[in-house]
Amino acid sequence: MTLRLKGMPLPLEIATACLLRKEGKTLFIDYTNYPHRIHFGKYSPPGGRLEEGETIEDCVRREIPEEQGIVLGRVIYIGEVTFLNERRTINGKPMKKNVKVHFYECRDFDDTRMKAKEGVPVWVDDNKVLDLPLHEGDRFIWQNWLGKYKEFQGEIEHEGEKLTSAKLISKIDWIKS
Repeated sequence: MTLRLKGMPLPLEIATACLLRKEGKTLFIDYTNYPHRIHFGKYSPPGGRLEEGETIEDCVRREIPEEQGIVLGRVIYIGEVTFLNERRTINGKPMKKNVKVHFYECRDFDDTRMKAKEGVPVWVDDNKVLDLPLHEGDRFIWQNWLGKYKEFQGEIEHEGEKLTSAKLISKIDWIKS
């Protein structure tokens, strides 16, 4: 789903990403040899765009089975990042939309019928994720926000493909017992 927001020259698209986790590994989609318009040459967690009339959770529950054949159990909302793409290009092409990605985590799923609709699903050791070819913004999120906060909200900007700004707007810390 795409929205127009006052003060943003590009329309805003809403999307989801789901960190599927098991045994110290996270599922990524390897797009290094798949001609994806945004992720070609990179690894990215599975997810997709919100459709008209869907809630954000409905979107993640539709996208993961549709694209990966994985049936989700309990999902946990962990945050959102708005990618402000006015000056961003990917593979030399300007972005046409800003994108707000809502992140979920899931450890309760059935992957016995896992299949790839696009790219190659790969389970990556959590301590090896930063060795992957990631978008700079995704690398920043993984390094600085995921797992450090129970929930977060941020904004990321790129110029070309270079990360130029990452701002944490709000966070909920883990309760220490």
